[in-house]
Amino acid sequence: MDPISRRRFLRAAGALLLPVPDAALQAALDPEQAVPSLPELSLDRREPGLAQGQLVAEARPVRINGRTVEAWTYNGSYPGPLIRVREGETLRLTLVNRLPVATNLHFHGMWVSPSGRGDNVWVQVPPGESFTYEFAIPAGNAGLQWYHPHIHGASAEPLFRGLAGALLVEGEEAFERELVCDDRVLVLKDLTVEGGRIPRVRPTEVSAGREGQWLLVNGMEQPVLQATRTLLRARFLNASNSRYWKLRLSNEAPMTVIALDGRTLESPRELQELLLVPGARAEALIVLDNPAPVDLWYHPVPRREMQFTGARPLLRILPPPAATPVRIPGRLARVPRFGAAPPDSERDIVLGLFNLCGRFLNPARVDIRTRVGAREIWNVRNADYMDHAFHLHTWHYEILDFDGRAPAHLERLDVHNVRIGENMRIGIHFTGHSGRTLYHCHFAEHADAGMMAVLQVDP
Repeated sequence: MDPISRRRFLRAAGALLLPVPDAALQAALDPEQAVPSLPELSLDRREPGLAQGQLVAEARPVRINGRTVEAWTYNGSYPGPLIRVREGETLRLTLVNRLPVATNLHFHGMWVSPSGRGDNVWVQVPPGESFTYEFAIPAGNAGLQWYHPHIHGASAEPLFRGLAGALLVEGEEAFERELVCDDRVLVLKDLTVEGGRIPRVRPTEVSAGREGQWLLVNGMEQPVLQATRTLLRARFLNASNSRYWKLRLSNEAPMTVIALDGRTLESPRELQELLLVPGARAEALIVLDNPAPVDLWYHPVPRREMQFTGARPLLRILPPPAATPVRIPGRLARVPRFGAAPPDSERDIVLGLFNLCGRFLNPARVDIRTRVGAREIWNVRNADYMDHAFHLHTWHYEILDFDGRAPAHLERLDVHNVRIGENMRIGIHFTGHSGRTLYHCHFAEHADAGMMAVLQVDP
C-alpha cells in the first residue's frame, strides 16, 4: 500500500468512526473516497425483446485510483461498463475496435452458442473494424457473468491493461422477491502503473501469472461503501489475470453466499472466507446490523511461485443510517444434478506447465470431440508444481469429488482451483448448444502460452 492511499484510507476510517447525526453520515463521506459505481451500458430496447448496444475498445487516458493512467478501455471506463440484460432477451452488441491490435469478446459464464455471432472466441476484429454479436439469453443464465478479450496467444496484455467488464443477467427466481437489499457489483482487479502507464508483462511474470501492485475495487484502492440497507448483496467478480482473492470480514462474521460463477445455489451457505480464483464470481449477503463500520480484507493464498502480497483492507463498509429489515430466504433455486447414471465418456485432462495433456494449443486441432446431450466425466489432474484454475467455456460443470472426497455442497461452476497433485473429478452435461470452443487454465499468461485446448460439440 503506498503512503498516499494508506493515509486516505485511515483518514476516512477515523472521520467515519466519529459519532455524527444520521443526516450528516453521507456528508461525512468524501466523494473521492466512495467506491465508484460502475457505469451502465446504454441499451436500446425500443424493439420488444431486443437489447442493442455498442462497446468501443480503445486506448485512452482514464482516472484510476486517483491518477491519470494510459489504459485500454471499453467506452472509456475502467473497468468496462456494466452490461445489464434479462433472460428471454436477445442481446445485439457491436464491438468497435480502435485498438492497435485485433480483439474480440468472450462472454464468460454465458450458456449461449459458441458459434456464429454468439460467444464465438474464433472471431477476430482487426483494428479499425467492428463486429456485431447477437444471441438470445435463455433461462438458466441469471447471475453475474463478465466479458473480456480472448484472442489466442494475445489475451493477457489487453486484460491486464483494462479490457474487462461485468455482465449481469436478471432472471425470474422467486427468492429475488424476498431479498430487500443494497445490491452492488464489485469488480476486483489488480494493476501496476509506472509513470502513468501500465508496463508490459515481464518474462519473470509469465510462469506464476501476472499480479499487480494495486488491489482495486471498481478501479480504486480501499474505497468506502455507504450501504443503504442493513442487508448488502455484494456481487464479486475476480477480473484479474492471475491473482487469487481470499476475502474475509474484519468482524469475523460469516458471509452468506447465494451464487457462485453466475449460478444460484440450492440454499444459502455461510462462509467465513471466500476464495475467488481468476475469472470466478460470487454473490454474498452481508448483514450490517452493528453501527460500527466493517472492513473487507484481502488475504494472500499460499501457492507456489505466487508474487506475495500481504493481507490488507480492500473496502470499508458503512452500515445504513437507519436499520432496515433483513430476510434471507431458506431455499434459493432448484439445481440440476449430474446424477449417478453411467457417463457416455470418461476422460483424463492432465494440467502441466503451459500445456494440457502434454500438448500446447493448436487452434486447428480438436482435442475433445463429443455431441449435444452427452454426459461426460473429466478427471482433471494437476501434474504441475503450482495450482491452476480450470475453466470450461459455455457449459458449467459439477464437481463430483477431489481425490475421491465428495464436496460438502453441490457446486456448478465454470472455473475452479486444482491444487498441486490433486485430481478434480467433474461431471458435464453438454446440453443445448453445439460448436467449437475451449477449455483452459484461467491464468491469462498460462492460456497465452498454450495451456488451452479445443472442444468440439457436434449436433
